[in-house]
Amino acid sequence: MVKGGSSTEFHVKICDPVMVPPCVTSPKTILQLSVVDNYPVVRGNILDCLLVYDASDTISADPATVIREALSKVLAYYFPFAGRLRNEGDGELEVDCTGEGALFVEAMADENLSALGDFDYHNPAFGKLLHSLPVDTPIHDPHPLVVQVTRFTCGGFVVGLSLDHTICDGRGAGQFVKALAEMTRGQVKPSLEPIWNRELLKPEDLTRLQFYYFESMRPPPIVEEMVQSSIIINVETISNMKQYIMEECKESCSAFDVVGGLAWLARTKAFQVPHTENVMVIFALDARRSFYLLLPKGY
Repeated sequence: MVKGGSSTEFHVKICDPVMVPPCVTSPKTILQLSVVDNYPVVRGNILDCLLVYDASDTISADPATVIREALSKVLAYYFPFAGRLRNEGDGELEVDCTGEGALFVEAMADENLSALGDFDYHNPAFGKLLHSLPVDTPIHDPHPLVVQVTRFTCGGFVVGLSLDHTICDGRGAGQFVKALAEMTRGQVKPSLEPIWNRELLKPEDLTRLQFYYFESMRPPPIVEEMVQSSIIINVETISNMKQYIMEECKESCSAFDVVGGLAWLARTKAFQVPHTENVMVIFALDARRSFYLLLPKGY
């Protein structure tokens, strides 16, 4: 893993993308999504992940070739990723399991891994390691899964994964990455096979289903000069802030309360929002614990 140091400008040569279908014929079917999957905040969201590997003295195989072959094998189990999202006409999305495959991209960087700098800090160059589709791509056209393998001059490489949040959540993405790694190492099948069963989250009475929209929910005001920066808030600082709140408010709070509140306050000040306005904070969380009796392992 790359540690320390500042980032260096580097260039990436991208090969033509190719389709990687499942290694066996996958079921040709239409899969329904749950109400949660079709929630507007989820639709169109992409989960990006970078996996960084140093050069190995014991492995001579081309990483792109190995990962491409493993991807074909793992798609036999995760076949919805080899399909396409489509609109069924009433605004709801569903998965058309066409078996076309996932999009796979090989790339070569002209620097070694140290050019990436410290992963604790934001680096715009990380975007070069993820294959992005045009922003105006219709929602039914993007591939649910895009994999880019970028080799560096030192022999190290980065696997960039882009997974559609409509098909999997963060934990599901982690489950897929683990399965891909297992197949790369030569396992015959994933240690935990995926389960679709989205009907488990179907409400018994659709007429009672409510989505909450807030009239005041709108994009933040435009500020002329915006810069991206990463700030590390260490454990000691968080503890001190929690202690301060306890003394001032006579209430306990979590680390999330402290860091989230600080970011909320700082962002509101940065956008120069008038004191008379209410500013909302919205965040995603893992709701699986609310359904733990319903959802089997592998969901």
